Amino acid sequence: MTAKVLIGTSGFGYSDWHARNEKTQIAFYPSILTEQQRLAWYSEVFSTVEINTSFYHFPRLNVVRRWEKQVPDNFLFAFKIPKLITHEKRLIDFHSDLERFLDTMSTGLREKMGPALLQLPPKFSDENRQALAVFLRHWPSELKLAVEFREKTWVRKTHVNRTISLLAKFNAAYCIVDEPLLPPITPVTADFSYIRLHGHGLKLWYRYLYSRKELLVWKEKIEALKDQATKEIFTYFNNHPAGSAPANARQLAILLKQPLKKLETINMATVRRRAGERAQASLEQFMTVPDVQINDFLRYCSQCGEMVLKEDRFCETCGSALENE
Repeated sequence: MTAKVLIGTSGFGYSDWHARNEKTQIAFYPSILTEQQRLAWYSEVFSTVEINTSFYHFPRLNVVRRWEKQVPDNFLFAFKIPKLITHEKRLIDFHSDLERFLDTMSTGLREKMGPALLQLPPKFSDENRQALAVFLRHWPSELKLAVEFREKTWVRKTHVNRTISLLAKFNAAYCIVDEPLLPPITPVTADFSYIRLHGHGLKLWYRYLYSRKELLVWKEKIEALKDQATKEIFTYFNNHPAGSAPANARQLAILLKQPLKKLETINMATVRRRAGERAQASLEQFMTVPDVQINDFLRYCSQCGEMVLKEDRFCETCGSALENE
């Protein structure tokens, strides 16, 4: 059975996603969108998101329940395990904290609970293998877990096979990464795969816009993973500044020929309803549309003939790069 590919971004609450990206010239969030409406809008385009805020603090149950109510039934949340467990306690004496955290996430997200991400500290080396093994042994087997390494000893030629064996023993996914410090290896160690695309910016991660050529490489990697013993492939772009993440996520979805709703077709009434807002009294308020919809379509894609905005840098239909006029 071919794996299902789910594409999203690491986080959704970025104010700079309201502005047009200087390279793609596409704003993901329309200017009329409020902070409370962002997740509802996001879930109209993507089927999954990786929650990053849970890394910095334990989320409140009412907040997690609010997330769950704002998205469609087929939406899945991935979430990072708190740094209290990974970076401060370094997987030592974590049991009560992990139980409290997972209780909040499972109660709040219910059927929309996706994989958890265990992001290890940068100096958490292969010498800490026993601590990781204890954590994996304690992890509930019914919940998906991906492990992201940030230190090279785990993937050295002399160590990588036993790293893969350890993860496979507990059906934990090796977090496949694209970043400057670790090789982009793609082992399958669980019944799902988990990919994080950080980029190669000046600050090593985050501030980066993938080119179509680079995304084609990852398209091929994902296609190869689909043919292996994996049910789902979760893929998250973590290059969030300036709206690069949603732009690249949409482009990768196009390259993989996945259904993708165009931004100009999103219904603001649906977004408001999902955000828990009451119906507006004025019909005009419901008819307010994103800026991208009221721009005139001034040219056509030379590859597929689809109409595109004059300032677009890639075609949303076929994913081809567009030449500047």
